Amino acid sequence: MMAKKYSFIFDKKLDTWICSEHEDVGDNTAWVRCWNGCNDGYFDDYEEDPIECEPGEYSVCSECHGNGGWTVCGACNIDNADAEY
Repeated sequence: MMAKKYSFIFDKKLDTWICSEHEDVGDNTAWVRCWNGCNDGYFDDYEEDPIECEPGEYSVCSECHGNGGWTVCGACNIDNADAEY
């Protein structure tokens, strides 16, 4: 059986988070850090390859797109050990 997918978006008009499972969750959110090993959404290219890159060169993480993680529904992720409340 496949896991049920849900959507979680920020509604700018209502100024609140909306979960397809729990509807308006307000401030009941959690943060899940990116699992790709980035440092707050970016990789230090110089640290990875000091021969080809200059100090201060960074690249955006391909997973979190520079965000460092994701805001998720607190109710849906209550049992998620990676979620920070």
